[in-house]
Amino acid sequence: MKLKKICFVVFSSANYNSIKSLISEVKKSGNFTLQLIVGSSATNDKYGDVYNRILKDGYNVNFKIENQFSSSELSSMVKTTALAMVELSECFNQLKPDLVFTVGDRHETISTAITSSYMNILVAHTMGGEITGTIDETVRHSITKLSNLHFVSNYDSYKRVIKLGENKKHVFNVGCPRNDLIKKIIKKNTFTKE
Repeated sequence: MKLKKICFVVFSSANYNSIKSLISEVKKSGNFTLQLIVGSSATNDKYGDVYNRILKDGYNVNFKIENQFSSSELSSMVKTTALAMVELSECFNQLKPDLVFTVGDRHETISTAITSSYMNILVAHTMGGEITGTIDETVRHSITKLSNLHFVSNYDSYKRVIKLGENKKHVFNVGCPRNDLIKKIIKKNTFTKE
């Protein structure tokens, strides 16, 4: 059986924390080849040194891309996203993933969905269908429309993704992946009443 290549794109601490448990399961599985691309604020010490945390957790990073424009100007989000698309297209050309996982709603996250879609690579998206009333919501719904598989965190989000026109056979209500981290922390600690 040919191993399927699953690529995770991590662009922030929030991205990594949201998908860490799934990355771990893919690595443990003998059925998949794990690929990791790290960029944006995840490569900047100022935002939590995510890149080195990933290495410390025992994962191999296939590509570290520098696409973060740090500025208070709104145009910095545009530039960060645009440069990510250029860099990701090169990474995907070399890695040739069968599936790309993208997380949530941050501005640079849409670059993963656009690049994958234009390169005919299947896209899996977590945390779709949520509402915030900000630009993040617009980005999130746009990513949903560019994605092929949807892993939502609750039933309301499940219904919203289907209302956006997605095939319910490809929408899975799996809960918030961060809950896996919470369960792990609780297992390691003993809590006592005061």
